[in-house]
Amino acid sequence: MQFIEMSDYNRGARAYWWATTFLGALTIGFALTGVLRLNKAGMFEVAAVMAVVYLAGLFPIRIPGTHSMITPVDIFIFLAATYLGASAATLVAVTDAFTVSCRKSQRWTSRLGGPAIMAISVFVSATVFNALLDWLNRMELFNGTMLLTALLLFSILYFSLNTLLLASSYALKQRKALFPLWWSNYCWTSVTYAASASTAGVISLAIKNYGLMPLLAAGPVVAVIFATCYFYFKQSEERAKSTERIGKLHLATVEALATAIDAKDTITHDHVYRVQVYACGLGRYFGLNEAEIEALKAGALLHDVGKIAVPDYILNKPGKLTAAEFEKMKIHTIVGAQILERVGFPYPVVPIVRHHHERWDGRGYPDGLRGEQIPMTARILTVTDCFDAVREDRQYRKGMTREEACQLLRDGVGKQFDPAVVEAFLANLPKYEAEIVAHKESQQPLLSPTTQAGLSEGGRDAVPAAGLAQSTVESPDYIKQISAAHAEVATLYEMAQNSGASLNVKDAVALTVTHIKRMIPFTTCAFYLRQDDDSAVAAYVFGQNAERMRGSGLAPGRGIVGWVIINGQPMHNTDPMLDLNDFPGAAEAGYRAAAVYPLNDGDKTLGALAVYSNELDAYGSNHLHLLESMARFASTSLQHAILYEQTKVNAQVDALTGMPNGRALYEHAEEEITRAQEEGTPLQVLSLNITGMRAVNYAYGYQAGDRLLAEVASRLRQIINEPNVISRLAGSEFVCLLRGYSRDQAIGLGKRAQAEISNFALKVKGDEFARVGLHLGVVEYPLNGQTVDELLHSAVVAARPNQPTRKHIELLADPYELHSVPSLRSEESESEPLAVNG
Repeated sequence: MQFIEMSDYNRGARAYWWATTFLGALTIGFALTGVLRLNKAGMFEVAAVMAVVYLAGLFPIRIPGTHSMITPVDIFIFLAATYLGASAATLVAVTDAFTVSCRKSQRWTSRLGGPAIMAISVFVSATVFNALLDWLNRMELFNGTMLLTALLLFSILYFSLNTLLLASSYALKQRKALFPLWWSNYCWTSVTYAASASTAGVISLAIKNYGLMPLLAAGPVVAVIFATCYFYFKQSEERAKSTERIGKLHLATVEALATAIDAKDTITHDHVYRVQVYACGLGRYFGLNEAEIEALKAGALLHDVGKIAVPDYILNKPGKLTAAEFEKMKIHTIVGAQILERVGFPYPVVPIVRHHHERWDGRGYPDGLRGEQIPMTARILTVTDCFDAVREDRQYRKGMTREEACQLLRDGVGKQFDPAVVEAFLANLPKYEAEIVAHKESQQPLLSPTTQAGLSEGGRDAVPAAGLAQSTVESPDYIKQISAAHAEVATLYEMAQNSGASLNVKDAVALTVTHIKRMIPFTTCAFYLRQDDDSAVAAYVFGQNAERMRGSGLAPGRGIVGWVIINGQPMHNTDPMLDLNDFPGAAEAGYRAAAVYPLNDGDKTLGALAVYSNELDAYGSNHLHLLESMARFASTSLQHAILYEQTKVNAQVDALTGMPNGRALYEHAEEEITRAQEEGTPLQVLSLNITGMRAVNYAYGYQAGDRLLAEVASRLRQIINEPNVISRLAGSEFVCLLRGYSRDQAIGLGKRAQAEISNFALKVKGDEFARVGLHLGVVEYPLNGQTVDELLHSAVVAARPNQPTRKHIELLADPYELHSVPSLRSEESESEPLAVNG
């Protein structure tokens, strides 16, 4: 039977519905059989009463604020039971129940379930009533007093069965306790049952003593009474609805503010919904009342409303907050409580908002409460909000796994969190997650407390989407706009914070592209660097065709990029193929939109940032505005990185000779030693010591000495070129690292350098020339040293004269012409440094 739709019924509620409906159907069938046994006059009377009841049921009186309705039908039920028997009373009651059910609900679960419960209740109570009347007649005790007493007992049994069966259905369906639900919705209606029974008794006695005339006279009176009740209750319901609408409007205003603030803080709707499920589940576990449960629902949504007073740069700061920033963040609990105090909630939301950052050990804020001084609702929200919040990715951190979040709660037991709440939460977490998954699969969005308050009997209790899945709840457009604007500010703020964070050009570009990708759609993103001739090279490319485009160039002034670099102005939504025609694969990609912005350093253009898309027809104004700001930050990052790399290069270059200096030598030596270890190749260290420089400086001055040393270095560089890097270690000492050379090869290279330098003379003054000599030493890794320091020290010592007291310089005919005097060669061994002097 597909028309019986029970998707919102749990297993227990479904079983209960089918059981009562089946039993009710049997009861109705039995009652119908009983009526058919009556004579024609009796059947006519039953049919007439059912017709009257049907008409009366079309205009029920709804009791404001409850599920209950009253009609004058109960009087006819009591009269039918008195004069026509239990079967007739049952059919009369079923007619009324079916009429009312059809009027207030479109679902056949209500249209069939309500009459079935009514049939059971009336048949059982009327049967007991008729049995009592038979006993009184047999005992000859029947009189007016006994009739009224029997009718009162009838009404009590009828009321008890009917209301308890109905309340049980709602309790199972809504997973609520039976007695509180029965007490709040049905207990007071016992008065109407008793009044109807008394009225039926009075009418019966009047008919017995005076005939049908009193019945006719009483009819208008009863009609006036019910009409008065009808209009009174209708006005009361309208006033109640008006009050409810005002309350909903009040709360909706605060909700709109809260969702707007959550959008600024990158809090998702799913997070709020899941926290509501967790918190309400724990509230029921600890036996909180309905007002406190409603407070938890509202608190999950509104607890961070006070963040409206916290600056955005603090809310989304990527790193740790400073002490001053943390103090500013703390005020959101007090401000939120003050905002909500003015709302006048009918349940205790304010304590949750004020105290949800208190800690079990008393080290929380704003009031430093500890232990059970903290309201239970606040302790519950602290645990559930923390658990779900840490699992979401935020601007300033990566989300945790489920296991990591559970461990975080365990680690905080007795410190930040109430141990009992954490234990209960972790024990019941699978059940809460199953509830979330079940409602996610049924695609029923969780309604806010405001909307839930207005659910009718046929509505569904909604809960959030599954914990690790996206909800089917669609965010309102204004929330999307706020989120987008905030994401833009947060991204630009993060770019400003990181503009100097990376001093490597490649890393700075990659970081910029990460930010761009987050906010601006593109198929390919390229950073072009300006060359000395004003051409542009695609130095860094990301996305489709990146490998093909990287390293390619554009002639000066060519394409969009060329124009942007020459003019220092942006250009957008022009044919992207003006840039990409010469790049392999670009035509097949189908690019349709382009936006190019200059990377400026003051009045100088360093290059251009370009984004190309094969999905967009054009970049919108929001994209262009954001890209312009990003290009400015990218310019700053690129400028810092280029300056740093230039400074780094300059710091490793000897200013006099243009060779790598000692710092660069040490770095290169460490790399060479590592490679020699990995590859198992020899590493020779050739040390070259220029001799005679002190005499040149003394005779001709330091300026002439520097000129001579620079010329010597130039000749050494010509002899020993890349990849055999030669460096100036200090003073007149040069070192060359020769990986893969044998010792003999290293010596041969050094002797060629000796020969070149011995034949070189620098004209320094008139016809005067200055000459220098060259000592060399060769050491090998790892025979002569295991570390850079050991190797370089051994090499330098080997290249110095073996006898410091020996006279190395003698004056020739020209007293100012200098040359080196050959010295002896040291003994060679495989384990000692080799010095070759000449």
